Amino acid sequence: MGEVVNTSNQILLFAMFALSLNLLMGYAGQASLAHAAFGAVGGYTAAVLGVNHGWGFVPAVLVAIVVTGLVGALVSVPALRLPEQYLILLTIAVAFIVSSLTQSISQLGGQYGLQSPGAITIFGHDFITPEQILPLFIAIGVVVFVLCWRMGESAFGRVLRSLREDDAATRALGKNTVRFKVVVFGATSAIAGLAGALFVYYYQQVSPGQWTVQVAISMIAMVVLGGIGNLIGSVIGAIVIVSSTPILEKWVDLGASKATFARLMIYGVALILLMMFRPEGMLKERHSRHELRGIRTEPAGRIAIAAASDGDGDEATVDAATPAPAYSGRSVSIAPAEVAQVAATAGVRQPSPGVTRGSPDVTAVRPSGAIALEVRGMRKHFGGIKAVNGVDLDLPEHEVTALIGPNGAGKSTLFGLFTGFIAKDAGTVELHGRSVDRLSPDAVARRGMVRSFQDVRLFTRLTVLENVLVGVPHQAGESLLNLFVRPLAVRRSDRETRDEALRHLETVGMLDKAGVMAADLAHGEQKLVAIARVLATGADLLLLDEPTSGIDPAWVDRIADTIRRLPELGKTVCIVEHNLAFLERLQVPCYFLEAGAVRRKGSLRDLMADDELRHAYFGV
Repeated sequence: MGEVVNTSNQILLFAMFALSLNLLMGYAGQASLAHAAFGAVGGYTAAVLGVNHGWGFVPAVLVAIVVTGLVGALVSVPALRLPEQYLILLTIAVAFIVSSLTQSISQLGGQYGLQSPGAITIFGHDFITPEQILPLFIAIGVVVFVLCWRMGESAFGRVLRSLREDDAATRALGKNTVRFKVVVFGATSAIAGLAGALFVYYYQQVSPGQWTVQVAISMIAMVVLGGIGNLIGSVIGAIVIVSSTPILEKWVDLGASKATFARLMIYGVALILLMMFRPEGMLKERHSRHELRGIRTEPAGRIAIAAASDGDGDEATVDAATPAPAYSGRSVSIAPAEVAQVAATAGVRQPSPGVTRGSPDVTAVRPSGAIALEVRGMRKHFGGIKAVNGVDLDLPEHEVTALIGPNGAGKSTLFGLFTGFIAKDAGTVELHGRSVDRLSPDAVARRGMVRSFQDVRLFTRLTVLENVLVGVPHQAGESLLNLFVRPLAVRRSDRETRDEALRHLETVGMLDKAGVMAADLAHGEQKLVAIARVLATGADLLLLDEPTSGIDPAWVDRIADTIRRLPELGKTVCIVEHNLAFLERLQVPCYFLEAGAVRRKGSLRDLMADDELRHAYFGV
């Protein structure tokens, strides 16, 4: 019985490590071999306070949590922009640095570590035997699981998963990925520090040999075995790996040395088989389904939207082929185009979704002919190649403008320059009269200019609805402080965000695909979801890069209809496009670019009537 209790306590300790590591590695995509080192930081901090300064259990553990969280946040800073392979090397270096420090600093006990930090005492009650400690560890383990679950299955966790999928695309939606990475590194390190401190108090000693890279690999194995992105899987992984030691040593009776060898062989074979036949692990990644409550697709291709606020079961249905009815959260109401017409008649403009949350329902229309984006003297050279060479252009508000020209003319490069993804050599960019020069891509997006990508770059391991939800700004649940201090405000924000995302999906006619994984969509459907995602940001100016590239002709008309309606929703749109039939359908003014410079502006017919421009475009 004593062996079972001791093994259970070890499982609970390593489950805490695995849960926090899964949040970092499975949700945020930040691979780390330093998690055992963070446990060492927490363990040594608690031990030093207990052994050398006589601190009690509770204050020593609390300080260990804070110190380890700060160390984790500091470690994340140089890792922020590193590719994954270099991040792994950095965390290995951190692990070796921590190991070297623990062995070389005399106050930490050197090679032998520190002994007897003190009893586990809470409110005057001592927890001494494994049987007494087990209920305490169960309680702390449940708290850690709830904390990790709350972070992972929230707006905060959704952003982590999006930056795991595509950091640049997440930044393009206005998310400060640097902040999210620092916060998740700090939070998961703090949990590892808690587990490390508990480990030291449980065994009444701390030494460098307890926190080796091999231990860190075991933690990773728990995450991979149980399921990356699944917290329940992390607990299962900890159970399997920790319990394998006593099973092989005692039940199979291999002895300590043979059991160690057998365990490593079993781990290796199991991981190889998982990578071959089930790379997602024992349990697949969870996807929150509560956002889909109240929505179902009926057999005849009709979408049912149930009342979400009072639970009275009332619902309305719309034909999936009907162009974009507006989603109200309770029933289908007036279409966006009709809303825009009514607003225009009244002399007002619909606010940009998301940006004006909490503000009046309508705002004054900007004067007719106002300029949304003004670009002057834009230049960018890559070595001897003049990708953009002195471009001047204006994008009128609430209109669609196209950039056309042969391959290599600098069209997509301009989008990168406008949004801060590419550093310009010269020139200015003003959005609604305000400079956005030197702003990061996420800051530009928050100012109101958002781009899509030619290769779509949806978050393929997220659902369609989750993709659009990521784009919605000002979500209360993206702040850890709000998650744990203002749960009612977070819940209200989640409902508003969900309704807003669903409205944008209806705008592009993709509501019936809300629960589908983005990877399972047809390419044309992915293009429409990409438009819904940039709409969700609430940006006034949308830069759409090749919205019809690589799609079946059947989808071109649908995308054209969607883009044509965007100015009615108060949007200014600029598109880069090679499909001239698509542009002819839109009937929009075009800038013709060649060799990084604007040759002429006009209608597509006028531009293609020019023999010189037509030759530059087609080469004939």
